[in-house]
Amino acid sequence: MQSIKPVISCGAVVYKKNNGKTYILLVKQANNSVGWGIPKGHKESGESYVQTAKREVKEETGLDIHILTRLPHVMIEKKSYRKVVIPYLAIQIDNSLPSCDHKMSEVVDVKWFDIDLLPIIHPYQKPIIDAAMLIIGGFVGE
Repeated sequence: MQSIKPVISCGAVVYKKNNGKTYILLVKQANNSVGWGIPKGHKESGESYVQTAKREVKEETGLDIHILTRLPHVMIEKKSYRKVVIPYLAIQIDNSLPSCDHKMSEVVDVKWFDIDLLPIIHPYQKPIIDAAMLIIGGFVGE
């Protein structure tokens, strides 16, 4: 039996607080019509997990972020691959608007969502967002 080397993907739950409400940034990928997810992507050789998360968020949303903490990872196993998603909790550095027009991006839409009105989320990413919500709830309004 051949061992399958895991693929590593890093990303971030980017959040902001505005007028007493909390929002998280989610992306919709071209090849997935099932739901929304966090901006993330494959780790490149020589990159740290944090560098990958920052690069992927920038490529998929156009935003620069500040990493606050690491969130629990999730693993997806299929017959042909095993992917480990290493997520972080982050905030946006400036007030620029998100966009998905990077030439390398597979993202077709990016939006801020009120945490009380989230769209359908990729099932394997729900635990990531739940973990982020537990931490965000403990933060006093930024």
